[in-house]
Amino acid sequence: MMRSILAATGVLAIEAQVQDYSSYSFQDYVKEFGKTYTEEEFQRRQSLFEAEMTKIKAQNEEYQNGHHTWYSAVNHLTDSTVQEFAKLRSTSTYSPSSHPIVKLESTGANPPSLDWRDKKVVTAVKNQGGCGSCWAFSATETVESAYAIASGKLLTLAPQTYVNCVKNPNKCGGTGGCEGATMELAFNLTRDSGIALESDMPYKGRDATCPTYNAAVKVTGYVKNPVNDAQALETAVATKGPQSITVAAEPWMSYGGGIFKGCTGASGSTLDHGVQLVGYAKDYWIVRNSWGASWGEKGYIRISRANDDKTSINKSPSDGVACYPYPKTQTVGGECGILFDTSYPTGATAGSGAIVV
Repeated sequence: MMRSILAATGVLAIEAQVQDYSSYSFQDYVKEFGKTYTEEEFQRRQSLFEAEMTKIKAQNEEYQNGHHTWYSAVNHLTDSTVQEFAKLRSTSTYSPSSHPIVKLESTGANPPSLDWRDKKVVTAVKNQGGCGSCWAFSATETVESAYAIASGKLLTLAPQTYVNCVKNPNKCGGTGGCEGATMELAFNLTRDSGIALESDMPYKGRDATCPTYNAAVKVTGYVKNPVNDAQALETAVATKGPQSITVAAEPWMSYGGGIFKGCTGASGSTLDHGVQLVGYAKDYWIVRNSWGASWGEKGYIRISRANDDKTSINKSPSDGVACYPYPKTQTVGGECGILFDTSYPTGATAGSGAIVV
């Protein structure tokens, strides 16, 4: 059924398609998403699916009764285990003191809303598969956008470059590759060695040895934005382009559409997923995920800005936030901690064409 809701301003009308799952079965799910299981696995996956369906139906009933601004949907993750879903969110952040933070000075008011997709500098939504490479996708996507803004040419670059070649000696967000790292480490590799085209190094969804490759794009470095500062982040988006950000995405698994809210406090403090911020409006941030175009709003999620001035305490930074030695706590701001760790690459140019390793 179709349901029209109003954003917090009471001005922006949003048409949301909420599917009726009253007769939707596990067999329907298996067929729709082309799932295959062993005989032993089938019952376990069905139990996982049914438990998640209960949550989805409850969320959507409350949404339709006007209690929420977002609704849930079945997707390819609905039968995932907690461990499988956690692996997709393997990322982390540097501690704020490990890199200079730059606060951009706005020369005028920022546009009231901005969506870089409209300017044709954002590539198609990607899918990281079962590899914990969200950090590599976030960095790749933001380098793509930075180069497109600088050159007028939108290239599809290779996240496999980072999965294969980024070294992670300080265990920032994991041990590297599909086991997690950071966007900042990826930007450093892009400065030193560049990133390949997707066509030259296709995504495999698994770890591999770093090969010899041609650098399609290089950067001069990266900038970190002020921590937990919504206005500074908005200015960076408005004046520099899409940003790489880290979020607490555990509650996102069954997001189907609408303005997401309900990811603050304890549920919004453990930052564990790297994504790309591509725009904003008065009431929400526009975020691109890397779980495929069938997830969320064609691969995107709108995050509420109602809590831009709120902070949460992350008591477990070692679970996915910061580098070793890990701090005991970190204070993260905004819905899903969206304001804490944000950055963008600088000086994007075409690679020299030289072979690098």
